[in-house]
Amino acid sequence: MKTKNVCARLLIAIVFPALTLGQTLKPIAKSTDRTQADLRYAKAIELIRDTATDATLWDDKRMAIVVLSNAADLLWDDSPAQSTKWLTKAWDLAEQTSDSPRDDRLKEFFSHSVKGELRTVVLGVARKHDAHLAESFLTHLAEQKCLDEKKERGAFDDRTARSEQLLSLALQAMDSNPALAADLAARSLADGLSYNLQNVLTGLRSKDLQIANRLFDLALARFSAGAPDPSEADVLAGYLFQSGFAVSAGPTGQPMIVVNPSQQNLPAVAPREPLRARNFLVAVYQVLLARPALVDTPETRLRSYRLVVLGERLTEFYNAYAPDLSQPAQGFLAQLQRQLNADGDTISPAENSRPSSRSETSKNLTGEEFYNQRLKQLEEKADNEQNAIARKLIYAQAAVMTKADDYERGRRIAQKIDDDNLRADTVSFVLYRAVLNFIEHANIAKANEITPAITDPSRRAVAKLALAQRLISGISERTDPAEKSFAQQRALDLAIEVEHDLKDQAPSVTVAKILLGTTAVLARMDKDQAFIALAIAVATINKLPKFDLQDAATPRLGMDSFTGSGATVAGPKVSFNFNAAIDPLIVSNFDQLAAAADGFAAKELSGVAHLEIGKLYLQKNSRPARKDAAFVLR
Repeated sequence: MKTKNVCARLLIAIVFPALTLGQTLKPIAKSTDRTQADLRYAKAIELIRDTATDATLWDDKRMAIVVLSNAADLLWDDSPAQSTKWLTKAWDLAEQTSDSPRDDRLKEFFSHSVKGELRTVVLGVARKHDAHLAESFLTHLAEQKCLDEKKERGAFDDRTARSEQLLSLALQAMDSNPALAADLAARSLADGLSYNLQNVLTGLRSKDLQIANRLFDLALARFSAGAPDPSEADVLAGYLFQSGFAVSAGPTGQPMIVVNPSQQNLPAVAPREPLRARNFLVAVYQVLLARPALVDTPETRLRSYRLVVLGERLTEFYNAYAPDLSQPAQGFLAQLQRQLNADGDTISPAENSRPSSRSETSKNLTGEEFYNQRLKQLEEKADNEQNAIARKLIYAQAAVMTKADDYERGRRIAQKIDDDNLRADTVSFVLYRAVLNFIEHANIAKANEITPAITDPSRRAVAKLALAQRLISGISERTDPAEKSFAQQRALDLAIEVEHDLKDQAPSVTVAKILLGTTAVLARMDKDQAFIALAIAVATINKLPKFDLQDAATPRLGMDSFTGSGATVAGPKVSFNFNAAIDPLIVSNFDQLAAAADGFAAKELSGVAHLEIGKLYLQKNSRPARKDAAFVLR
């Protein structure tokens, strides 16, 4: 243990020299009357202000915008004029950033850009502190509407830049002010029905039923009054019939599905709102399924594909809520499908998603029956596939489509894949998803049993951190001392194992995020070990071309072959960012952390780290009460 502590001190000395050379932070002011807490509060203010001042000169515009927005939010009450200048500068910088898709692999689904995300950051602060300033920003976006409509959109993008921001603001306001959230979402309807409207409606329903119903009625009126795209109908269909799910079609007719994991298990709305369900289905029939459809251009063909996918999704609901329209709707879809097939389409979305025999469609299948039938069809299709590449991909698809707790079935199907790398990756993913699911449902014994079998080091590391976090969070004042000691030791062992699992991994964003997550877990049990993990994380980040210290999201550990696979994984209750890593240390080790931020090689990263330290300290501590401390806050 002594050797281990010596190594720890050496490592910290290398990465954080300020901790070992006796350097002290620049004094704010000499005063024997103020306490250390007052001085640290003042230092936190200074860290934020200095970082914002420096940020205006940074080359990395994204980081500058985030820092300026955060600083304006934190210091608005003390310096409203300066904060307004910072926020206006942040908006101007955001307009200079790229509006190309952030992830080319997902651009058919979402064309989310860095510019859109940064606009959301700035607008969120403006709405909170200065409604007129926020409105001026939104007016600017409204003037760009014509440009937005000409851009290539993902299947699940919001309608315009303005509607994207209004719905983002609505989601931010959901918990604190449902009425405001509904008003913001209603304003987005001027540009049509957007994908995120479904998330707003679902969230509002849990907050205020009347407000949710009023927003739904407004959205349905907007839908009925125009010439909507099929994707607009899918927004309301997801809300009514299958919460958390959105369905569309790609350029060649392949079905596309996205899932919101936090909403996918909520009960359907339609059984509680049968009249609204019927009104929606009538509107869909009148404006989409009772009008001629063309397939003579790429644009009209794509629209027709989406109509077919939408119609297939709604068939059972027409039978249940609008039976008088069921046959006409199916007749329209059959005719449209013949048009598409006559133009050379040999596989249609409808055929690809329909049960295999007429007898199977003669009854309404339960969710479990449909699940088993779909997996059986896929596995049989793979068994009979002659093309080796297609066969292994279908097996992998079937394995990924299994439920998280049905991992043995997923592993069995994956074992049929005749490709060592793909087989190993599929099995590893299925087990990783299962472990996180068992942790979410407090089945710690099962999660412990499966975790060692995950062969991918990063997935195994995240699983272990999730286990450790669950063990720590389960400790309370009433926990038996022996059980508490065992849980803490087991969590500590798991966190240390993560460091061992990653020691031979090349530096990457994933590895760095996991190391920050490890620090967050260790900091709650062993501060020395936490500073070791933080030192390793900083050293790793310094080897990367870029890194986002504020991104708390779990590393993307889905399967590269199946873009949407990551959405089926339950998110662990672990944050993988700098803020989470320093949170347990901020009160007791403020000075060390402030010096540690100097260990980042890039000035932007060092600045963001200082900002996070200052912000967290202000959040954890109240403003100094003594009047003589006020001058340091000016």
